[in-house]
Amino acid sequence: MSKIIYSIGDSVVWGAELENKQEERFSHYVANHFGAIDCNNATAGVSNDYIYRHAVRDIMGWLNDGSIWSEETGWVNGEELIVVIGWTAPTRFEWWDGKKYQQERLWSGYDKWGEKDWDRTTEDEFVLHQTELIPSYIRTFNHIIGIRNICDNHNITNIQFNTFYRYKGLYEPTHKIDTWGREQNQISAPHLWSHLSPTFTKESMYKWLEERGGELLPRNHPTKESHYMWSNKIIDLIQEQNEDEF
Repeated sequence: MSKIIYSIGDSVVWGAELENKQEERFSHYVANHFGAIDCNNATAGVSNDYIYRHAVRDIMGWLNDGSIWSEETGWVNGEELIVVIGWTAPTRFEWWDGKKYQQERLWSGYDKWGEKDWDRTTEDEFVLHQTELIPSYIRTFNHIIGIRNICDNHNITNIQFNTFYRYKGLYEPTHKIDTWGREQNQISAPHLWSHLSPTFTKESMYKWLEERGGELLPRNHPTKESHYMWSNKIIDLIQEQNEDEF
């Protein structure tokens, strides 16, 4: 049975700073292990909104006709789809400027990638409001649960992980966040968190690599050795989801 490893995320999943992205990033090793096509759709600097929007589009397309696209492979066909998603910082988001989507973020420490970004700041009030933790967390959690439900309903293996973001404590707002509706337990964040994959909630990719001696490149992207290490983790997770088949 022909397989496709469909991966999507930001610059980390894309393989930023690697000399040969197509042969050094983790998705390449995962695809090789399973004898599958490496269909990597990651893009540098994108938001979780972008990742979710494209993943839903691509999964639905594959369900309809068994084909899927990436910039490097073009259209490819496969009888089995394995979805691997590396979610980025929840405080990134996208907005429509009238003609196309724009990717935006709050330029804070955890989301700066080396010297090139050190002086970048965000002062626009619109951006600052959109990157507050309450809307950022809810939006990302809903994305993750949505993808998981789509894949589970169609028996599609799906591995979803947090690339680098350090999630802070979940809390309920002290003010009313909707014009109508209830005033207590408005977010139910613990309930949402409990339905996320343990792969996402236990630790980030970066934390996992750090604990095992994985290294980063000058702009804080994983080295090829770290990508290889992470590929073994992803392979194990895929096999765990398919114990009866592998």
